[in-house]
Amino acid sequence: MAEQTIIVTGSKGGAGTTTVALNVAAQIAQLTKKRTALIELARPFGQIALMLDIEPRFTLLDALDRGPRLDAAVLASLMTRHKIGVEMLLGARHLALTAEQRQRATIDGLLHILQMAQAAYDFVIVDLGFVNAAEWARVLNVAETLLLISEPSELALGMLKRYLEAVDSAGLERERFRMVINRARQNDEEMIFRHERSLRQTFFMQLPNDYRQVSEAVKLGIPLAASSNNPLVARYRQMAAQLVKPIGLSAKEVSEVEASLAQK
Repeated sequence: MAEQTIIVTGSKGGAGTTTVALNVAAQIAQLTKKRTALIELARPFGQIALMLDIEPRFTLLDALDRGPRLDAAVLASLMTRHKIGVEMLLGARHLALTAEQRQRATIDGLLHILQMAQAAYDFVIVDLGFVNAAEWARVLNVAETLLLISEPSELALGMLKRYLEAVDSAGLERERFRMVINRARQNDEEMIFRHERSLRQTFFMQLPNDYRQVSEAVKLGIPLAASSNNPLVARYRQMAAQLVKPIGLSAKEVSEVEASLAQK
C-alpha cells in the first residue's frame, strides 16, 4: 500500500497545479528511490504529455475502460514510465469523449483508479487541477496530503479564501490543506503576509517565479528537477523533503536538503 497520497489542486484555474504536481513527483522519486506514480485527473486532459513531449501508449481513458477489471497489475501496465523515475497515468490526448466514455468517467471510476495506484506504488501524486471541493470531496478525502496552489495576486488569494470556505461547507478539514504560493516574487511578501493573517493559516511553501526556467524545461521536454540546479528547483526539493519527512526521509537527509537550499 502507498505510504503517502498527495493531491495537488488549485484555488483557481491557471494556478500551476500541473507544474507543481510533476515536479513534486520527480523530486519525491529522486529523494526516496521508491515507486512513485503521477496520476493526471486535471481538465483539460493531456497537459503533462505536452510538457514532457511524449506520446503515451495508454491514457486515463484506457484505465477507465477497464472498469472493475482494473487491478493494480493492469494499472501498472498502462503507466508511462519516464526516465526521471516517475510512472505516469496521463490524461487523454483529446477532449471529445464518446457517450460511453462519459459514463465511465465518474467519481467512482476515478476512485477505483486511485485505489489501484495506492496498491501498486509507494507514493501517489495526483494532479486534480481546479475543481469544486464539495463535488470532489470523496476524491480529496483519499489523500493524506492536499496541496492547494494559489498565485500571489489579489484575485487568486481572494479565490483561495472562497475555496477554503467551500472546503468548510463540504465538511472537509481545512487543516489538511497545505497552501502553496506559486510564482512568488520578492515584492509580493507584504500581500502574502496580509492574506496569511486574514486566513489565520501559514502558507506551507512559496515557489519563486521563474518563467524563463519553466519555459525552458517545457521546451526541452523535462521537469524542472532535471533541468538545472537553481532556487526554484531547490525549493521544490525542499518541499518534497518536507512532504516525505514523517515517513520516508531521515532527519539527516532533510537537513542536507535544507542546507543546500540555504546556500542558494
